[in-house]
Amino acid sequence: MLNATPNTRDDVFLDPRDLKLDLQNPRMPDSHFNDELEAILYLVDTADVSELVQSITTSGWFDYEPLIVLRDSRVVVEGNRRMAALRIIGSPELQAESGISVPEDAAPYPDEVRVRLVESKREARSFIGFKHINGAFKWDSLAKARFAAEWLADEPDVRKVSQELGDNHSTILRLVNGWRVLEQAEDEGLFDRSKSDKRVFAFSHLYTGLTRPGMRDYLELEAGEDGLLPEKPIKQARYQELRRVTSWLYGQPGEPSIIRSQNPDLKRLVEVLANSRALSTLERTRDLTKSYDEAEDKTARFAEIVYGVVDDLEQALVLASQGYDGDSEVRKTVGDISRTARAINLLVKQYDEQQAAALRGDDEEDD
Repeated sequence: MLNATPNTRDDVFLDPRDLKLDLQNPRMPDSHFNDELEAILYLVDTADVSELVQSITTSGWFDYEPLIVLRDSRVVVEGNRRMAALRIIGSPELQAESGISVPEDAAPYPDEVRVRLVESKREARSFIGFKHINGAFKWDSLAKARFAAEWLADEPDVRKVSQELGDNHSTILRLVNGWRVLEQAEDEGLFDRSKSDKRVFAFSHLYTGLTRPGMRDYLELEAGEDGLLPEKPIKQARYQELRRVTSWLYGQPGEPSIIRSQNPDLKRLVEVLANSRALSTLERTRDLTKSYDEAEDKTARFAEIVYGVVDDLEQALVLASQGYDGDSEVRKTVGDISRTARAINLLVKQYDEQQAAALRGDDEEDD
């Protein structure tokens, strides 16, 4: 891995008023900004900028690490949260827009801040990636995915990028593949994150689902030998399927999400996608419970329930001599269990007898 620690010998000091926020910052992957005001207000809503403003106005600006800045454009590629805080501190208009107040006895606004000038975002990636993917200031999975995808667009070597970021190969693959599918859905107008009915965008629903054969086959995804999907992974012929998947996962206007929680709903959705009859039901009804009932392996589910009941009943048997106190409701429930067990046993015996009769019939025909 490249050295992830800035070299202070290369730092310079610049007036923060001359620096610009990065409107394509990976920390802000779920929005597109027309100007700095939109980006600042986004950070206020999502990145605890108010706490940073309070800290700076109380204790003053502390150059604990440099802002990473593009030399020619003066765009800040690392440190946008700190820049947003400085912008608010220095602007009564922004204070009014953001709802963040600055005390009259605030510490002085810094005339200079320490920066590290780089020629390109590519030059800064090792430090930024390590800090926010496995370092002390971790981004969420969506920001990590966008950052890694942009890196791989320049250097299509998953193993190398994973090593540089200090994360494992499979994690980077999942994140980047998920980002590429999501980005295409949004670019083609098939999905709008801002119109999801989820309060929090659970990116893991998508990138986890894409690792399952059912979803990959439904979308007809074809990865390279390294497991990485192309930058535009969905064929135009599967746009309708992509629109459905993103809508099922996250909801869109008039189309509520069918995923209440990743476990078990995502697993059930993937199984439905792999079953043509269940999939047809889902496409018609948007009812995951009804659709999954058609896709579920009833034999496996029956065995799973029976084995689970046996474990529970064996524990109940151990406790019965010490834990039963004559409670009438418990006695009634034990009777219900007994009757249900007899009914299941009768069905099992009938099935076995039918199978045995069928085998005898086959033997007679052979004779």
